[in-house]
Amino acid sequence: MVPLMHIDEIDRGIIVELQSDGRRPLREVARNLGIAEATVRLRLKRLQDEGILQFIAFADPTKLGPSVMALFFITSEPDFHDAVIAHLQGLSEVTYLSTTLGDADICAQVVCADAAALWSLQQLTRRLKGVSRVQVISEIEVHKIRFVLPADSITTAQSDI
Repeated sequence: MVPLMHIDEIDRGIIVELQSDGRRPLREVARNLGIAEATVRLRLKRLQDEGILQFIAFADPTKLGPSVMALFFITSEPDFHDAVIAHLQGLSEVTYLSTTLGDADICAQVVCADAAALWSLQQLTRRLKGVSRVQVISEIEVHKIRFVLPADSITTAQSDI
């Protein structure tokens, strides 16, 4: 497990401010926290450099044209888990990838152009060395997607250090 990086109340405040609007001007963040804008800039750079915080543009694939979304639940042999992950990370169709506990070892969300492309990706995944099972579940509509850590979780996680 990766150790938690040290963050303090100012870092937590910056994270909370930017979780609600990642494009919020840093001047406004500084004003809301009662600190200098330069402090926010330096702290933000450190949070990004340490991999705690990143900014991404999320495009909804269903609004960009025809697409098919699905979840792949993959069971892998233990000795091949990392190799399967590495292979899946390199696929442009894979939009989310995680190691899981339960019936499957890996969960991958994929976005394909159409059903034929989804079928091809499923077949490719089934043939990967070390993959023993792939269960595919089509996603019809995503109702909520949010990649943020709730403010109270930030405080709780930090108090455990």
